Amino acid sequence: MTETTLKLNVVTPERSILKETPVESLVLPGAMGQFNILPGHTNFITTLSHGVFGYRISGEWQIAFLSGGFTQVFGGEVTVLAETVEMAAELDIAKAEAELASLTTKLKSANAGTDEYTVLALGSDQAAARVRAAQKKLH
Repeated sequence: MTETTLKLNVVTPERSILKETPVESLVLPGAMGQFNILPGHTNFITTLSHGVFGYRISGEWQIAFLSGGFTQVFGGEVTVLAETVEMAAELDIAKAEAELASLTTKLKSANAGTDEYTVLALGSDQAAARVRAAQKKLH
């Protein structure tokens, strides 16, 4: 018999978001880009980058912004330890878009290669991911 679901646990320092929730698949932001986890996936541990995080329950995707952390897949159970997780329903799209516009403007006037530029580029990338999460887009 093949496995059809994974058990998903999502934890941040502030709260436990999901505990042993059956999911059909999930998409996580890794250092090299997004990756999928499906039932039967091999066991592994990896770091997570900031970006859009999604999991599918009964054919419906649940989308969130994840600010980075770690994940472990072991024996059909996936544990996501994240710095922060903001569910799409919790995000204010207008606020996220305003933050992205502000950071983009500041980034244009910053000098490349400076610490300021690096901080603004990271913030802009995170703001863009928040906008995508608020729009419920995985990519």
